[in-house]
Amino acid sequence: MSLSNLLQTRVKELDISISDLARRSGVSRATVIRILGGKDEHYSVSNLQAILSVLGMTLELAAVPAEQFKDAIATQKAKRLIALTQGNVALESQAIPAASAKKHLEATKAQIVSSSRKLWAS
Repeated sequence: MSLSNLLQTRVKELDISISDLARRSGVSRATVIRILGGKDEHYSVSNLQAILSVLGMTLELAAVPAEQFKDAIATQKAKRLIALTQGNVALESQAIPAASAKKHLEATKAQIVSSSRKLWAS
C-alpha cells in the first residue's frame, strides 16, 4: 500500500476534513491535498511529520544491517557485470554452464564487496 493510500485511509478512519487536517498541521491545504493524492513527491519531511502527527501516526526509519545491504548491492552489481559478459559470450555460442556462472558470480561479488570504491561506483 502506498503512503498516500495509508494517509487517505487514516483520514477516513478519523473522519477529519482536509481543511481541519491542514489547519491543525500547519501545512497548506494545497500541500495536504497533493501529499494525500500522491501527486507531490518532493514534499518536506517536516510537512509529512506534521500531517502524521495530526493523524496519530509516526514515521520510523529502519536500517538493513550494513553487511547485508552491502552484500545485496554487490550481488546486484555482480549480476549486471556477469550478464554483460554472458551476453557477449552467448553471442559467440560459448555460454558457460550454470554452476560455473554461479561460481563466477560469487567471485565477482567478493571482489566488489572488498572495496568501497568498487561497491559504490556507478
